[in-house]
Amino acid sequence: MKNKKFFLYIFTVVFLSFFAKDMVLSQALPNFGGEKASKKIAEKSDDSAYPDINDFVPVDQQPSIIKRAPANYPELAKSARIEGTVYLKVLVDKDGKARKAVVFKSDAEVFNEAAIQSALKSSYVSASNDGHPVASWMVVPYSFKL
Repeated sequence: MKNKKFFLYIFTVVFLSFFAKDMVLSQALPNFGGEKASKKIAEKSDDSAYPDINDFVPVDQQPSIIKRAPANYPELAKSARIEGTVYLKVLVDKDGKARKAVVFKSDAEVFNEAAIQSALKSSYVSASNDGHPVASWMVVPYSFKL
């Protein structure tokens, strides 16, 4: 009996690792800082006035989260009992609104879309430089645990 459960668990993990990419429609490739972001996710604005993901923005005060919107746990991950963490780079504009969210690092791709949707719905305080609000990027982790 235990061997069947173990086999089913291994089969599910392998299945998800091969096919989860196709089940979630829009995924970002991780950007670890060396190259430009190869795929942008969930853009609310195409305004070129915002800094690029790798641009240096001088700030006195970093952006911060006021209220984090809840992230929906994907049913596929629940049924497979998968847990993980997704790290997003979120562009916070001068008004404290999330304009873009890009996956920086992810333990399981099945969580990426839920984390992105939560980040775009969350409320932020914008970064400031010399007392003036500025748009900048921040890293936001999302943990998914059963």
